[in-house]
Amino acid sequence: MKNKDGILQRTNLGLVKKRKAHRIHSDEIEIGPLQLRLMLGDARVEELKLLTESFICHCTVEPQKLVNFKSYLNELNDVSLKGWCSGCEIRTGRYIKTGEGKGIEKFANRMRKLNKG
Repeated sequence: MKNKDGILQRTNLGLVKKRKAHRIHSDEIEIGPLQLRLMLGDARVEELKLLTESFICHCTVEPQKLVNFKSYLNELNDVSLKGWCSGCEIRTGRYIKTGEGKGIEKFANRMRKLNKG
């Protein structure tokens, strides 16, 4: 059941109220689109496009894309993409494991210094 703002609320089926904003964890820092491309490298830019076009959402609109997303770097040097489904405008995201890549730690530490200060 939805309230006047179109947000799901708890019903006897067990649905809970959806948040309108993404949760940003204390270990995450926002990185810009250029920083994300530099971090992923040329080889993974096409993979990024694929990741923003394939995710799980329960709406039936095709094609679905991750839109208006922001990128966040966490303490494991992995990247979270947090955005919205283009079909139903529900919060969604993707997680990219980049922390084990060669040379990522040095690059990630530089981005942390640039973005925090």
